Amino acid sequence: MFFVATLLLPLVTLAQAQTELARNGISDSPSNASTFTFVRVEWHGERYGFSGRGNGPLWAHDYPTAEQNLYTAINALTSLPLNYEYKILVLNDEAIFDYPFLYICEVGYWSPSEQEAALLSEYMQRGGFLLVDDFRGGFEWRNFTAQMQRIVPHEPRPLELSHPIFHCFFEFAQLSSHSPYWNMTPQYYGLFDAKGRMMAIINYNNDIGDGWEWPESNEVFSMEAFKLGINYLVYAMTH
Repeated sequence: MFFVATLLLPLVTLAQAQTELARNGISDSPSNASTFTFVRVEWHGERYGFSGRGNGPLWAHDYPTAEQNLYTAINALTSLPLNYEYKILVLNDEAIFDYPFLYICEVGYWSPSEQEAALLSEYMQRGGFLLVDDFRGGFEWRNFTAQMQRIVPHEPRPLELSHPIFHCFFEFAQLSSHSPYWNMTPQYYGLFDAKGRMMAIINYNNDIGDGWEWPESNEVFSMEAFKLGINYLVYAMTH
């Protein structure tokens, strides 16, 4: 890993955020509420593709190397306690309420069941945060937004560079204008509740999970991916 630890995460603020989430029935790790767990959403469909070091379902792209490297980066750059677990949950499992942060990828082909949609809606309304990653193009965007309309009655809103999520830990003076895939322009969207709280960050035309998995392939892209991931986590846990 090519990072230098220069900053410390404000744990008091994180503890306060975890307390607030617990009031709504969401807390990180029932066995140890003081540690952060990276939770990946498992979803089922008919389409398969490249996954990490071999073939596998779309939801598992970059697993578990992305998680391993992200934990390493979080440990190097923050003082957030980690348990280093590679947790996988389905959305119809009420265990999702034990964790304040979920990661889901390849949502261009995602179609949750009614029970999954209902539980995810409740999860987000109660304070949970969803990181959406690794999808691109018009078809995938239309599928994702159609599925999210079943979950929250709000349209995704484009995020400008001035949004606090890009400044809450690392300061972004700019964001990459091209993703490493087909020269697409990365776009960032937020889903907000009626009070203006961000419930989800959406990485469209982008794949920061690949940046986590393959830091040696494109160091500039990978550095941005790690910084974005940490900013997303800090923002989610402090807002």
